[in-house]
Amino acid sequence: MKSSKPIRILIIEDNPEDEALLLRQIRKAQLDGQVRVIADGNPALNYLTDAKYRCEDLVAVFLKLNLPTGGGGIKLLEAIRGADRLKHLPVIVMTSSNAREELDKCRALGVSAYVSKPVSFSAFVKAVADSFHFRRDSISAAEMVPDMD
Repeated sequence: MKSSKPIRILIIEDNPEDEALLLRQIRKAQLDGQVRVIADGNPALNYLTDAKYRCEDLVAVFLKLNLPTGGGGIKLLEAIRGADRLKHLPVIVMTSSNAREELDKCRALGVSAYVSKPVSFSAFVKAVADSFHFRRDSISAAEMVPDMD
């Protein structure tokens, strides 16, 4: 039976081993019922920009920087930052590269965290915590008031 909990974490990763490792970290943090995995940039962008999904409520997006299709992670990140309802979405970039140009571009696009692959549990926890603070700092006080339904 599918969980009725909302999706809070989106993983955009095409490598099955890296996906499995990240999902293990998410299970350790007891967030695995609130995760969606998409392996390609184009379907990820479609998911993020479809109004029927409440993507602006995501706690974090784990984005593989070097996606092979859809223009790669940088293009997807540019699209996220260009969409009004998503521009404050916390994005955690995952990569095994340390290319200065990529780091600079990610910083310019306002990523909330940049972690090296494979993602360790401590790096995962720090990235999610940083993303929570990134999200809190970017929304108004009125938006932070919980629903009392």
